[in-house]
Amino acid sequence: MSKRRRTKRNNKKIIIIVAVVAAVLIGIVVAGILLTKDKNADTATVQSVSTICASGNAAGIGNVYAGMVESQKTVNVNANTSYKIAQTYVKVGSAVKAGDKLFTYDMTENAMSAKQAQLDIEKLNNNAAALQEELYQLMEEREEASSSEKDTYSIQILQKQNEIKQNAYDIESKQLELSNLNEEAAQATVTSPIAGVVREIKDLTASSASNVYMTIMATGDYRVQGIINEQNIDEIKAGEKVIVHSRTNDKVWYGRISEIDKDNPVYKDENSATASTDYAFYVVLDSAKGLMLGEHIYIEKNLGLSDKGQIQLPAYYIMDADGKKPYVFADKGGKIERAYLELGGFNEETNTYVVVSGIELTDYIAYPDASVRLGMATAKEK
Repeated sequence: MSKRRRTKRNNKKIIIIVAVVAAVLIGIVVAGILLTKDKNADTATVQSVSTICASGNAAGIGNVYAGMVESQKTVNVNANTSYKIAQTYVKVGSAVKAGDKLFTYDMTENAMSAKQAQLDIEKLNNNAAALQEELYQLMEEREEASSSEKDTYSIQILQKQNEIKQNAYDIESKQLELSNLNEEAAQATVTSPIAGVVREIKDLTASSASNVYMTIMATGDYRVQGIINEQNIDEIKAGEKVIVHSRTNDKVWYGRISEIDKDNPVYKDENSATASTDYAFYVVLDSAKGLMLGEHIYIEKNLGLSDKGQIQLPAYYIMDADGKKPYVFADKGGKIERAYLELGGFNEETNTYVVVSGIELTDYIAYPDASVRLGMATAKEK
């Protein structure tokens, strides 16, 4: 057999092998796609009722604002700007009890001033004794002086008495100064007046008319502080219902906006052509159970509740709405199940039904398209 024929046969074998390998690879890819498709087809995406009703979610779509849990009561801790702060024992977010150390002043200058004041007092006391001796001497000399000299002695005695009074006044002033210095030294370490969490520590090196160094939020009843920009501040108003979302799980809390503080900006950007200002607003909660002081949360307007506090769910999520047993496809333990509803009135303008009972805002439901079936696994939309 010639070399040319053997080469041709070998080439055919290589082509066949490559074709077989390619066919196997294509089969694997197709099978993977089909398996993934089937897997996805068996999973129903569900959303929280609060997200559906509010047409937004806690990730920043819709009317959603950043916020933080704070105490109803806050206490400012002032610093004596006459002294430098030697050490600060806490940081923002630190939990403190009443009496816990917050910071300590550098009392080096205080100690030196106190020592000098003590020396001045001793010197003045010695001077007082000398002045008193001089007064007695003048009074004795006046008794022995002639009539023409007595007036001169009387003037000198009066002057000496005034010197004694001035010296006594100087002693009293120095004693008061020393007392104040000792009192300040005794208060060199500033402690927390309440139990709570350190909310803010200011930079005292920056120019400020305030002596407030720290702000502490007291433990107890909580409220939520939200931040809103001047460009959308008109979107909210006092008295409106809101939903507070945890940033780490599905927990929600309910409340109302109690105050919008337009008089005290919390942030002002003046360094660009798009300068704007942020303001604080406050939410009073129906219940703060499960919230932590200082916890960061999201706030959104509670558009999913009627004036009577009932859920208003879009009609297209409800199956058999006109029948005797309306229901939605709900997530129950990771599987799709029917959740039967008790419906109230229908709002033609918003195309929503009032849900009297059957689901809560914290429940998750699926859009009832043709692919959703009972028993399907669920995947919560992120």
